[in-house]
This record gives sequence, structure tokens and C-alpha cells, in this order.
Amino acid sequence: MATKLQGFPRGWFVVAWSNDLAVGDVKPLKYFGKDLVLFRTETGEAKILDAFCPHLGAHLGHGGAVSGENIVCPFHAWEFNGEGECTAIPYAKKIPKRAKVACWPVTEKNGVLFVWHDSEGNGPAWEVPDIAGHGTPEWTEWYPNILEGVKTHPREIVENVADSAHFPVVHRTEVDSFENIYDGHKATQHTVGTAEPPQGGIDHFDITATYHGPAFQISDMKGYLHTKLLLAHTPIDEGHLDLRFAVMLEKKGPKTESFAKFYVDNLRLGFHEDIQIWEHKVYRDVPRLVDGDGPIGKLRRWYSQFYRSENV
Repeated sequence: MATKLQGFPRGWFVVAWSNDLAVGDVKPLKYFGKDLVLFRTETGEAKILDAFCPHLGAHLGHGGAVSGENIVCPFHAWEFNGEGECTAIPYAKKIPKRAKVACWPVTEKNGVLFVWHDSEGNGPAWEVPDIAGHGTPEWTEWYPNILEGVKTHPREIVENVADSAHFPVVHRTEVDSFENIYDGHKATQHTVGTAEPPQGGIDHFDITATYHGPAFQISDMKGYLHTKLLLAHTPIDEGHLDLRFAVMLEKKGPKTESFAKFYVDNLRLGFHEDIQIWEHKVYRDVPRLVDGDGPIGKLRRWYSQFYRSENV
């Protein structure tokens, strides 16, 4: 089976944290090799459209403004609703039928904004799951972070699901048990072991980490504290991506917040350990695997389902 993965996979992708987009905010985005605009309407709905006005090509994300449920072009004040339809032109009596921009499916859950991407134009094939505990008094809010413009392909990050052998070498983690489960659009890694975080200490952990599609993973981690991790990677173009991650912790007294910040710092350092590998490696279509490697072939077959059939 050829493994040339061209273009971008089908699935839900994280584009922002909810707290970063207030009512009336307009933000330019660049993902999937396209210029997009993200805005929040006056009723609180988050919307994403293709960025360029069909009139004379102004970028709606640079100088555009929200008016009610619409975004207003900064060049000639054409207005577009959240479905990309032009609803008003201040100096014209008739709106052209083709005065539209493409609209992207958006969902907002767990304090996170997701966009659906499918190069064939099909709608969402599964839902973003709710994260148990989010928004309850027993858990903290997210402690988010982002690593921008990482020079790698998303498949390199996803392969960590199956690559058990890299943990002791790259992350000073001893793995006692390691299991992969593949179920439709979900891929789950269950790992038990002992970690030595970059900033010191010892952590005995039990982690269940599930990808929901090709682009974001939710982990339930039981160690020194009970934590949940959201890991998400969104391609900017075919060679670069933004890597987002956030942790929330079950509250265990006044030291929880300080531990959360320490935990995020360790995660950031840990991802940099991976990044220095990802940004300088090549992808082997036919790797020379040995019996101690994890189920990398099975992971690749699972991941290929999110690409157009002629690309895999």
C-alpha cells in the first residue's frame, strides 16, 4: 500500500481556545493552505469563512467588523452572514447571486473551537466528544499553550500512538505496559509506566489517550494528580502546523494551580524533545521494524482512512 499522503486529512481541527474569541472579535487564520476568517457574532456564535471578499478581494480578517450576525468587509462594507451569504451592500439595490464565500462547519465544545475540514466537501462524519469534568467545580479550567509553525507533517505526531520504543530514549519514560486499540475514527493508546519529567522528579502514571479522528487527542492521566490533556495539531500548509495543548487538573488543594503551570512547562519541554526529531527526520514509507516496535503499520492503516482514497 502506498503511503503518499497528499493534501490534508478529513476531521475536526482545533483553531482557537474559546476564551480567545470574545463577542465581536474578528481573527484571520491560515490553515489547510487557505486564508480564513474567524469571528464571533453578537449572539455568541463562532463562525469561519473563506477570507477574501468576492467583490474586490479584501481580506475580511484584516479590518473586518462584526455587525449583529454578520461580518462587514473593511473595503466596501459588504456584509456576509455566518453561512457566507452576502446580506447587504450599502450602495446597491440588488445583491449578486454569486456574492458568497465558503462557510466552514464549526463546533465549540469543552472551551475549544473546532473546524471541520474535508477536501471533498462532505459534512462532519462524527462529533467532538464532551470531556467529563470540564466546566465543573471539581476541575480547573484549561491551562493552554501553543507551539506555532512546527516544521513537520501531522502523521509524525500521530505515530506516537504506536511508537512505544521512543519513550525511554526521548522522554526518559519507562513503559511497563502498552496497548493500542483502533475503533472506527478513534485510536487509543493505554500506557502504564514511570516518567522523569524534564524539570526533575518521578511520576508513576496510567494514561489512556484517544485520538478522535486525525487531529486531536484527549488523554486521561492518573499520576501524582489526576489530569486531562488536550493535544491538537492543525496544518498551516503541507509542511508546517500549529501544535496546541492544554491541561486541566482535578482540584486537590491550593497547590493545584502551581502544579498545573509546572506541568504545562514540562509538557512544552517534552514536545520540544519530539520537535527536534520531527523537524529533521525523513518519513520511511517502508520502515525496517523489529519485534520491539509498536503497531506502527496498524496505526498507519488507521490514519490513512482520513485521506482521499486515491492518495493512499
